[in-house]
Amino acid sequence: MSISSLSNNISALVAQLNIGTATSSVQNNVTALSSGSRIVSAATDVAALSTGTALSAQVNSINTALSVSSQASSLLQVADGALSQIQTIIQRQQTIAASAQSGSLTDTQRGFLDQEFQNLSSQIDQLANSTTFNGVNLINGNISGKLGFSTNTTDSTAASLASGGIMTLNGSVATGDTVTIDGVTVTFSSSAQGTTGAAGKVVIGASATDSAANLATYLNGLGAPQFANLQFHAAAGVITANYTGGTLLGAQSITSSTSDTTNITGTGSASIAATTTPVTTNADGLSVDRYSTFGAATGSILVSGGGTAKTAGAAIDVSTLKNNASFIGNFGGGNISAITASYTGSANTANFSVTAGGITYTTGAVTLTAAAAPIVATFTGADSTGAAKGGTFKLTFDGNGQVFTSQSQLDSITSELNQAVAGISVEQNRTVAGVTTGNVVTVGGVQVANLQGLSAQFKGSDFTNPTISSITVSAPGTGSTDAKISAVINGHTFTSVSGIGTSINKNTVIALQDTSDPSQTFSLVTGNTVIATSTTAALDISSSDKASAIQDALEKAFGIDKAGASLQFQAGAASTDTIGVSIGSATTSSLFSGQSLDVKTLSSATKAAGVLDSALNTVSSLRATVGALEERFSYASNALQSAAQNEGAAKSNLLDTDVAATSTAFATSQVQLQAGIAVLAQANQLQQSLLKLIQ
Repeated sequence: MSISSLSNNISALVAQLNIGTATSSVQNNVTALSSGSRIVSAATDVAALSTGTALSAQVNSINTALSVSSQASSLLQVADGALSQIQTIIQRQQTIAASAQSGSLTDTQRGFLDQEFQNLSSQIDQLANSTTFNGVNLINGNISGKLGFSTNTTDSTAASLASGGIMTLNGSVATGDTVTIDGVTVTFSSSAQGTTGAAGKVVIGASATDSAANLATYLNGLGAPQFANLQFHAAAGVITANYTGGTLLGAQSITSSTSDTTNITGTGSASIAATTTPVTTNADGLSVDRYSTFGAATGSILVSGGGTAKTAGAAIDVSTLKNNASFIGNFGGGNISAITASYTGSANTANFSVTAGGITYTTGAVTLTAAAAPIVATFTGADSTGAAKGGTFKLTFDGNGQVFTSQSQLDSITSELNQAVAGISVEQNRTVAGVTTGNVVTVGGVQVANLQGLSAQFKGSDFTNPTISSITVSAPGTGSTDAKISAVINGHTFTSVSGIGTSINKNTVIALQDTSDPSQTFSLVTGNTVIATSTTAALDISSSDKASAIQDALEKAFGIDKAGASLQFQAGAASTDTIGVSIGSATTSSLFSGQSLDVKTLSSATKAAGVLDSALNTVSSLRATVGALEERFSYASNALQSAAQNEGAAKSNLLDTDVAATSTAFATSQVQLQAGIAVLAQANQLQQSLLKLIQ
């Protein structure tokens, strides 16, 4: 290239360009070496920047998850340590209960053992309520992952409920006669009460009145899910039923039939309908007819009814109890005290009393006679001030041969009386509070359920901290015509029985029976509103998609879908990669199934031993749950560490400076820069050569 222009020095311009390129290269290399990052700007490597940034965020999330997993493991270790101590305490209580069962001990000596027993129970509750991690209670049920529900605090329904007449016994019922009520068939027998021939049958009384009383008693104690919200009564041979499930919006129909239409009349279809008479507000939703008994009296001191034969009717009538949440469970077994009696000084006359929940029920003077005639003793409740409270209940004594003229003789009779009622469990039927109703459920734009007015009842012998953890609705399976509804409450599974079909009518009781204890039921009661496609049905569970939609609606109604009691810990890079921690309650209320245990007597020590066996299994199960979670977090941490290592290496390849290669490039760029500067100096001298031509 010739040099002929004083205005343009092309060589100098080329040198300047190369100097700029070398300078930029030096700067980039300096930046890369000093920062450790290969990507100086987005233009350096767009693909690597995008991928590397994503990997960097991933690694940060993994490292955070590792830290969280470590916290979860520490939390579980704290919980396991407390559960281990509770396990040891229960084992000590088992030893005490076993010692108290010794026949050589007096009740006074058992009382000394009970002092330690009660202190140990208090220590269990202290551990359960004080075991925390960063302010979170771990083993008192707060992170059980279940929704606690309560029963209505009041029972102020807008209308009282008229009882429905089911049938009338007006003649001599014979052995083998049957009656069927709502699909439940029972058979009459002339065999004596308690004999093999009377097992599972209704004993025929000396009169139709007595036989009717026996039938009502049998139906109330049967535990059939169809009767979950019914209380049967008998008066002058007439069998009636009261609805005990709270507000009845319409009328509940009860069908009945008999094999003996001559002596048993009035069968067919009867209805229980709401009346317009207001009901007095009752505490805890426990108005009259909300109590019932399960089990049977033993021995001969109590008769089974109110007639002339001791095989007639009910030994105990609790239908008029009310407003006492503590009157639940077995007599002499915790909430309800043993029966006590004091001799009045008059032959065969005594005052009897029972205490439950701070309410004392007394009879006044009751005179037992040697004549073979039942004696009905009414126990009337009163609080500590003497004010009437808690309603009443009745015991029917066998008047045949109960003779006493001293307190010691009466004590023997009282002991026999307590043994007679020890197997009787008092149950309560309460409406579940907090059920959100009013939802209309649709599938493909078609209504399949209307939950307007939906209510729920829970019948059982324990209402301490009830928790519902799931509700499942299933369409009929192969070979079945019945849908199925299940719920898990306090660890017990309640399942609907056969015969509910797939179309559930309005104002219908759907009883779910405890699979392990048929006396306990959880019932759903449909409201008085039908779906748009039917004139009678409130629920249509004829297909799996309908069942799924109704299940979702019921979960929302009970709040199970948002029962965020369990703790969630991130165990992966994504926010959805979580492990839930749910630990059940280890309080005595939960471990002892709501019962107040003691070892003051031989019978209570025996009962405590059985409950403690179950409690120990529960604690072992809780520890197994905690241990399984610890193991899961351990594996999760190992996986996270491996992922962090591998993804960190991949991120480094994309984003980090290759020091060896960059330092070599840096040296090259420096040489290029130095050469460029030297050459530019020479290029700038070339223009001066042209000046010699004009000198």
